[in-house]
Amino acid sequence: MNKEQEFISYEQALSLRDIGFDEPCLGYFDTEGLKVSYDRYQNPENRNSLFPEPDTTNNPKVSAPLYQQTFQWFREKHGYNCFVVSNDVGKFYYYRENLHNRKDDSEPELTPKFDTYYEAQIACVDKLIQLISEKKN
Repeated sequence: MNKEQEFISYEQALSLRDIGFDEPCLGYFDTEGLKVSYDRYQNPENRNSLFPEPDTTNNPKVSAPLYQQTFQWFREKHGYNCFVVSNDVGKFYYYRENLHNRKDDSEPELTPKFDTYYEAQIACVDKLIQLISEKKN
């Protein structure tokens, strides 16, 4: 298993932080990349922080949630339900629906096809970040 594919990217983590994400995570990004740590001294709960590391540096940390946690946050905080599905020819799509503005007979939005499940997840998170960012502006 490639742990980098389980966590959102650094760029997505920065954007997610900018729209209000600051939850305890299994991992975090710092200037050296993705780290998975339970070290409460270095970064309690792996939240967004500027906690100094051993007296010599101030190594900023950005929460690195798993895709699962990211989708849960969008669902619980912003009412967007998303999931990735495949079709019968091996292409992947993501469905997105706004739970707050849902009509009883509406269908979730179907997106363009992607070659991998991972690509569909990335695109879905990017779209959700865009939607929330636009609402904040």
